[in-house]
Amino acid sequence: MSSSEPEPQSAGDWKTCFRELAPRLVLYARQFVDSVADAEDVVQSAFVRWWQRYPDGDRSQVPLLYAAVRTISLDLRRKDMRRILREAKSDVFIESENEPFFDAGVEQRERAEIVAEAMRGLPEEQREVVTLHLWGGLTFAQIAEMTGVSINTVAGRYRYALAALQRKLEPRRADLGEAVAAPAI
Repeated sequence: MSSSEPEPQSAGDWKTCFRELAPRLVLYARQFVDSVADAEDVVQSAFVRWWQRYPDGDRSQVPLLYAAVRTISLDLRRKDMRRILREAKSDVFIESENEPFFDAGVEQRERAEIVAEAMRGLPEEQREVVTLHLWGGLTFAQIAEMTGVSINTVAGRYRYALAALQRKLEPRRADLGEAVAAPAI
């Protein structure tokens, strides 16, 4: 680092910040990319960009970190789609991985796959809001600012997504081993 660049508060602070935020960011990136490895790469790139812009680790700027993950993920997805189309034209098509949206312990894998399957069935905009709110911990206002839509639109997408998840998961209640209850708004 040159003397003109501000240094982070300490390496420990950055490690803690990354350790706390990375799992949520990887989950969010998984909504857009084909594999956990791609999601991890996206998060690393976004974190580096964020660190360069906010070297003091300003936590109030975390929504911008989510926005960077979204942008980098969508760029990667477009790049991958162009590659897939190119390979398909040359008869060298290779299918992408079909990994779950999130990693869970062995005893939770079946439940995780049931929920991931239900999440995959949601429209992308609804899935994004649910992921950002429930697992990312962002408020509706932060999500609205990040995605460029009104807070009412974000709240509506969230409500519609929860209703759809409730309908999809209710028949699988026994498989989930507990009552399927929608989280509160």
